Amino acid sequence: MAPRVPTSALVEEKPPNRPITVATGVSLLLHCAALLLIGIASVETNDTRIVPELRLHLEQEDGRDPEHDHAPAAQSVAASTNTLSEESPAAIADNRSLEREPLSGAGAATPPSAHTSSGDENTPVPVERPTRLEHFTPGVEPVLATVGVSDFAAPVIEEEPPQPVIQQLPIAESQQTMLTRSVLKGLRGLQDSGDEEMQLSWRHDGRPYTASITRQPAPDNTGLERLIVEVATEENGKRLRTQLQLKRLAFSHFTQLVDQWDEDVQLHDDQIDGRFHSNSEIYLGYDRKVAPRFLGKVTTAAGGFTVANSFGRMRRDEIFRAGIQTRAGRISLPDRFKPLSPDQGETDAEVWSFTEDTRITFYSDGTYGWSEARKGSPEQRQAIAPTQTFIIGSRGKTLYVRGSVRGKVLVYSPSRIVIEGDLTYATNARSAPDSGDALGLVCDGIIEVAGPKATGPGDLEIDAAVFARRRFVVTHELSRPSGTLRIYGSLTAGSLSATEPRYATNIEFDPRFEHLRPPGFPVTNRYEVESWDARWVAEDVPAEHPQPEVQATR
Repeated sequence: MAPRVPTSALVEEKPPNRPITVATGVSLLLHCAALLLIGIASVETNDTRIVPELRLHLEQEDGRDPEHDHAPAAQSVAASTNTLSEESPAAIADNRSLEREPLSGAGAATPPSAHTSSGDENTPVPVERPTRLEHFTPGVEPVLATVGVSDFAAPVIEEEPPQPVIQQLPIAESQQTMLTRSVLKGLRGLQDSGDEEMQLSWRHDGRPYTASITRQPAPDNTGLERLIVEVATEENGKRLRTQLQLKRLAFSHFTQLVDQWDEDVQLHDDQIDGRFHSNSEIYLGYDRKVAPRFLGKVTTAAGGFTVANSFGRMRRDEIFRAGIQTRAGRISLPDRFKPLSPDQGETDAEVWSFTEDTRITFYSDGTYGWSEARKGSPEQRQAIAPTQTFIIGSRGKTLYVRGSVRGKVLVYSPSRIVIEGDLTYATNARSAPDSGDALGLVCDGIIEVAGPKATGPGDLEIDAAVFARRRFVVTHELSRPSGTLRIYGSLTAGSLSATEPRYATNIEFDPRFEHLRPPGFPVTNRYEVESWDARWVAEDVPAEHPQPEVQATR
């Protein structure tokens, strides 16, 4: 219990406590002066290291500030700042103590950490170093930016060198002719070299050209050898290149080819549908009713042709429907044919050899019969191989042929082959272009057509590619009645005999021979362009990078 106070003391008027009032005013003035000095220093200098930090510590009766302990850092800072600017000086003096602590950044206040009870009120409380807040705005949550080493590595993108601009330019016709002639001229003598890769170079109008040639051998003895040729040059700072494909011509590519024309023979009642070539001057004869007709391209190594006999007038283009080219160069015939030689390509053919004069008859069921040519010899039958069949005669002996062929067959004799009757395909290649039947007749000597007693009167049909190295002969050419000798395929001969009046001739090219040949059929020394888009692929020539100077060392 407390002692009782006298009643008179309650009404007694005492003078005011002046010492306390004066102390409060002095404290307020000191605090205002301190704040003013801090503000002036923060404005006049950018060196934040000399600005002291104000640390505000609020204490209640129990020594704790619940709002300060549980508020986020940014809110604590804002609360401290607002308290400094809004609380009255008396409240500050009565309830708060102002402590000074160095700042790590200007104008930032950092709230103290919550007290950790250790049993000793004088134990120092660790204080986190403040984070510098630039342009702090009360009520807006700050954005923290840091600088340091990151685990993320941005990919380094190397700039690619500029790619050359590629264009396609048409090749002028005159330049096409020059390129073709130059390549074909360079290939002369290289046909049988066996090299798989070759290089050619030449100059034209002062500009250098190069040709890189890759040989593609015939895949088998019915295929054709091909060359891939890439021609390159430079013009006006651009590199130009073009690629063309050549094929080696077989003699079966020509509807008719003659090495040496017989001056006693003239083309008269003859029609040749396909390409024609002669290594010598040809002789023509015509009248008002009959004239020779060349429906395909005509080339000759000679300077022209001779009209040996004529009645009336006839224009040149009526005879040479597709034109004529003179001085086209020779296409030499091989001295001797070598069947199954390595340059004919791989083969799985079946080979039959005959040592005597032999009569051979083909049958449409895919077989052939053979017997010795003397009378009374029995015939034996043999199946034509499903792949290819070679029938080969001996030197000095004759092979006699006729019949209907099914399959791929080559008949070869070093000396003589006689055609005794129609020789056709079991599947008509005219109406069935995919016919698998193909026949080649090859002789180093003479191929002849037997007389009317063997062949019968009228027309004679031959479906084959014919190669007579010395001569192709029609016997009994003066016999009548007359007919037409029709050859579907090709005819190559060292020379030709007359066929009239027994036969007018009609030779038609078999278009299948553009891409294949009868088994092992001989090939020429001539190539021709098979495919070409006649365009330059042009690209800029890259500028040469300057080379660094190299200094000699001793």
